[in-house]
Amino acid sequence: MRVLRMLAFHTRLFAGNSYFVQLMITSTVTILLMQYVASFASHSPSSASSAWLRAGLVGTWTVCTVAAGLIGFQRFQGTLVHLVFTPTRAGSTLLPLVGSASAFGLFAFPLAGLLAWILRLHPQVSWQLVPAVFVFWLACLSISCAVAALFVLTPYAMTYEGLLVAPLILVSGIFGIPASIEHWAVPVSFLLPTSSAVRAVLDAGSTGTPEPSFWGTIVLSVAVSLAWFTLSTVLLKRALVKAHRDASLEVM
Repeated sequence: MRVLRMLAFHTRLFAGNSYFVQLMITSTVTILLMQYVASFASHSPSSASSAWLRAGLVGTWTVCTVAAGLIGFQRFQGTLVHLVFTPTRAGSTLLPLVGSASAFGLFAFPLAGLLAWILRLHPQVSWQLVPAVFVFWLACLSISCAVAALFVLTPYAMTYEGLLVAPLILVSGIFGIPASIEHWAVPVSFLLPTSSAVRAVLDAGSTGTPEPSFWGTIVLSVAVSLAWFTLSTVLLKRALVKAHRDASLEVM
């Protein structure tokens, strides 16, 4: 409950920043409108029925990329030392901070759904969409934690945030994987928890009953997410060792 309260606190602070709000809105709306225009250009408006899900996926992950610089920004503000050197473990303190990005990013889904309804794209909603979106959030959080722990080692983390968006969208298959890169992108996609989570979300949001492999996809995403959480723990410990040993992170 303490971690959840801290997550709610950091999410409120995150939502109060106009840059993050604009980032979520622009990334979500832009992707949805691009699909809407493309569907009519190809004379297949029905193909845009799942456009709101893809827009929600892209909007959520785009907001999550700011986690790369959140810890570095706290260091710049001079508050990182107070977050790290507390009686509570550093991981429990920093997790709500990083998680605020993925939690706020989930607002991309209702935003995309509302706009899709206005555009009469007939968004499909089923109860399976709830666990599917949850595992996508968990997948984004696990990657965000690993990325934040890794990028805290460099003072230029915020500069690299934009470079994280396109590769994951491409490899995760939100818009499918181009045939020209399938030979390496498909094997790599199994290492990302977002890949199976994306399949689950698109499957749950499709018309009719989800595929029989739906729950298997959910379990696979959770398992890979746990592996990424383990990786983030290792990276965080390495960063804290450097902070205590040679003060290379400028925490103290």
